Amino acid sequence: VVGPVTACSAPEFEGGCPDRRRTNEGDGRTLKEVYKAGNLTVFASDCQSLAQQPVQLDFHFARGGQGIAHWHGILRDNAVFLDVPRLVLDFNSRESLAATLEYIEDKTEAERVFVNFSKSRRDRGDLLRTFGFLGFELMRPDDPALPLWEDAVFMVYPMEREVCPEQAEEILKTGLLKDQDEAMLLG
Repeated sequence: VVGPVTACSAPEFEGGCPDRRRTNEGDGRTLKEVYKAGNLTVFASDCQSLAQQPVQLDFHFARGGQGIAHWHGILRDNAVFLDVPRLVLDFNSRESLAATLEYIEDKTEAERVFVNFSKSRRDRGDLLRTFGFLGFELMRPDDPALPLWEDAVFMVYPMEREVCPEQAEEILKTGLLKDQDEAMLLG
């Protein structure tokens, strides 16, 4: 099973990836600013010429006089993998995570967002509780969607995608919905 390419290298990173390298080392890809709104700036690798290659995403959230919260991630196969920054709970980075999730929902076609952090982190219990409270679910280490990292904890957040009327009509035409689902979509 091939997992996501790792995007970790920032000094604040304490995620679960074993080799702590950026994806753009040695492959010629550079990060470009692709989005800026409010306190959030998003940088992405240029992968247009590399079909089916993962895209590195770096989310930088300005926290006023407290600096910038960084979320490093990879977009691959309709999923985003995020490395949990060091001291994420101390910096009260809930706003940065919310902005990051909003960007992923609005600007990508990702169906799931995975966060990962090292099993040996001192704040592991707090991270499990906090992400669980925010709607993330703990993943089994042997899940085929995950990379084979022995020292990593993964949690997943399913993106809630709304079905537009055109999509609902197409679904109904293909007969994939039961009668009760049809009533819910059309009502």
